Amino acid sequence: MTCKSTLVNVLLVIFLSFLYSSIFADVIITIVDVDKKIMRVTYNLLFDQPGLTEFIFPSSGYEFASGPIKVIEVIEKNTEQKLEYEIIPAPEANTLQAVKFYFPNPIPKGGNYRVEITVEAQTNNITKDKQGRYVFTYTTSHDNAFFILPKGHAIVFCNYPVLVYERVGRTVVQVIKGRGQKELMIKTRAFKMENE
Repeated sequence: MTCKSTLVNVLLVIFLSFLYSSIFADVIITIVDVDKKIMRVTYNLLFDQPGLTEFIFPSSGYEFASGPIKVIEVIEKNTEQKLEYEIIPAPEANTLQAVKFYFPNPIPKGGNYRVEITVEAQTNNITKDKQGRYVFTYTTSHDNAFFILPKGHAIVFCNYPVLVYERVGRTVVQVIKGRGQKELMIKTRAFKMENE
């Protein structure tokens, strides 16, 4: 193998890795209802611990929730199988709730199980500023974060670098800042829809 073909292969791997990471979000924050302040959050988790039969997520509880959480679904993405779950007090913060879910079989050695868990709740993370802009905040340590804005909203500010695109009539904001704890803040303006 020549040096040139090795370089091409390395660049291809880097490009494919970037492409995969750009379409796979660790956390997706969807603003369901701005008036009722309902936020929906989807987490993508990867498990490879052999013998694991159950898991609590997150152990510190859903901090965005100002009231009871509602579980939309817990699904094992390799087989699209729904997993059994229960809502429990968070082990590290009894005032918050967490979700305990169960694998149908212990995770085998070398197995990679991807689980998608979606919850929603009323939140204090949806407010308005003095200029009438909607303010959405979320704290996460996940590498990739996507905000799906309400229909009819345009982004006017974010405290991190973002990519913005449209998907099925909704504005998607992809936070492209790297690792570590992030205090995300996105501001939007609502505009009147043509058919209203």
